Amino acid sequence: MRAKALLILCAALAVLALVDPIHAGISTDPQQPIVLPSDQSLTFMLVGNAAGAFAYYAIDYPGDGRIITISLDMAPGDPAAARGLGFNVYGPNGYFISPGYPSTVKIDRKEASWADHHPAQWLIQVYNYLNGVPVTFDLGIKGLPTAEPTPTREPVMQPSEAKSFSIASGSLLGDRGGNYCYYHFETLGYDEEVTLELYYEPDNHLVAQGFGLNVYGPNGTHCAQGGHTVTFRCPVPGTYLVQVYNYLHAINIHYVLTHQ
Repeated sequence: MRAKALLILCAALAVLALVDPIHAGISTDPQQPIVLPSDQSLTFMLVGNAAGAFAYYAIDYPGDGRIITISLDMAPGDPAAARGLGFNVYGPNGYFISPGYPSTVKIDRKEASWADHHPAQWLIQVYNYLNGVPVTFDLGIKGLPTAEPTPTREPVMQPSEAKSFSIASGSLLGDRGGNYCYYHFETLGYDEEVTLELYYEPDNHLVAQGFGLNVYGPNGTHCAQGGHTVTFRCPVPGTYLVQVYNYLHAINIHYVLTHQ
């Protein structure tokens, strides 16, 4: 048991080491920003450059006059460092909406509030001009409409494509409509208890909203759903299908899946 646990941990570390943590959860292309669908708080790291290092996010503004507040917490956040850190907000065709202004509440925060009557996508450009200095940012959005929950999609039952596993690893590029990898395992039933562990990177609450797994029984019934650890019982014998899903559009997630 101890050797198996060590093997699982080594496999997880091997896959997660493939991800450069400095670039996890960011886009450096203003033409392909990471779109935040509702009120979010996203933490990421950006190493500075004297010419400017940038990360790009976007929100879809509904155009109903509601006030949107964007905040950016920075660490390190001392006043001297803050001169080279912050964000700008742009509308369509490069229209400049607002910079991030120093907060009157926190010295390590910049924020901006804006309202409009035109629906549009707003581009948020986070910048770091501190050459070679890694800075952790916490980007917060408030005021957007609440996102509708993603409807549950039944898996396409293709047993020939599902892979048998005890430890499996891979990467899955997300799509708004869902993108999936499939695995299966056999059981004799009799209410056998099964535990699945899913390790993934980047690992934060934003990713957890769109990445996880479903389990379906031999007759197609939905048995379990979850993120990191899923424990359930198998009442009937046969083949159980595990669906790893990713609804995070254009975000690639590296993962390790284990079956105990």
